[in-house]
Amino acid sequence: MDYTVKEKLKDKKILTEILQNKFPRFDDSVVKWKFKNKSCTANMLEKKILTNYSNKIYKPDNQRKVNYLDWINIFDESLKKIKSLNKLPILLFSGGKDSTFIAHRLQKFKINALYFSFASNNEEKKIINDLADKLNIKIFFTKNKLEFLDLEDILKNIKEPCLDPAGLSILLLLDICLFKKYNFSDVVFIDGMGNDLYMGHLPGKNELKKEILQKIIHKTNLHNIISKKLWNSLGKIGDLLRPDYAAHFQGSTIKLNNYNEQILFFKKYSHYKNILIRRPMLRLHQDFGATNKIILYLNSIDEKSKVYFPFLNSNLFNFYEKNKVMDYDYSTLTNKISIREYLNNELNFDKISKKKRIFYPTFFNFHLNHQQLELAKELTIPINKINVRQFNDFFLWSKYLINNNINFDQKLNI
Repeated sequence: MDYTVKEKLKDKKILTEILQNKFPRFDDSVVKWKFKNKSCTANMLEKKILTNYSNKIYKPDNQRKVNYLDWINIFDESLKKIKSLNKLPILLFSGGKDSTFIAHRLQKFKINALYFSFASNNEEKKIINDLADKLNIKIFFTKNKLEFLDLEDILKNIKEPCLDPAGLSILLLLDICLFKKYNFSDVVFIDGMGNDLYMGHLPGKNELKKEILQKIIHKTNLHNIISKKLWNSLGKIGDLLRPDYAAHFQGSTIKLNNYNEQILFFKKYSHYKNILIRRPMLRLHQDFGATNKIILYLNSIDEKSKVYFPFLNSNLFNFYEKNKVMDYDYSTLTNKISIREYLNNELNFDKISKKKRIFYPTFFNFHLNHQQLELAKELTIPINKINVRQFNDFFLWSKYLINNNINFDQKLNI
């Protein structure tokens, strides 16, 4: 079928994946995940979530929290597999619970590794260095710009639209590898992603408040009264104008006119009234997409590179699924399969890192070319009115569109 230029630019599937969700839906990714050596789909993981959480006891009279001694041997077996890869391990160290836990276990087993960290200010550097002193490790920090990687080349080689400002911070971490004169094919990057999957991505208090506000906004029809231009300029605050059933799914910072139609895919989860069920269903796609991101960036640089996720361990999943008690404090969400308890016992973690680490994305000083400006015009995106986060988002996904010749008529020569 021969589409007009306008029809191509408004293609719902492409814009849904690239503009609205930032990451492809789970099954659409070029990264294919396995569970017990079998390919897994979103439908399979959704069924596992339903089975798992429907069998849990949420508020037992005598709650027995999971102790790390119950599962740490399973984790360690997973971590020891790194040795068989015969590559130098590099841990992406944020200073949060997951990466600190992995670092401590690496040290316990005398697995030599390098530790790369992103910190946006001196306060964050101090927290990370204090942890590094406790762990007896050396941290290599990112610089404020890419010095060895060619961003334009990476954007041309990227295989799916996983692009967003947080991804640029990953590139800064990867840049350290070349600074240290290591080839990507000679190392294995270790990422702490995956621990949240055990917790069902439970919402915090702010997100619960956000859902209440969204219900009020939609009930009073405010989302239709406020102009789209104002909505577009609000960034994250503008997410309050989205349907309440998508309250716990990360949205785009740029809203298009057909935004509500584009996220209807996730409405199918709204019939789960229990938020403990609905939340992991919604987040399944985005969180696996986020995990995919480091793989995709590395693949665009060196296809022989490796990434290892020790928490994405089928035996650890099996252990947690068999546990009948939900392992968290619903209001504070502090336990998280008792990793914090472990870190406090071993490192006095709370005295060093008193609050959850917040990851701030990197914003590069981008300049739009003629093709990008034309695309913004076609999609009625007010470039002079969007904020820095939205601008970075637009720069990256517009590059993906242009580099892959998506939605463009050859007659326009753009």
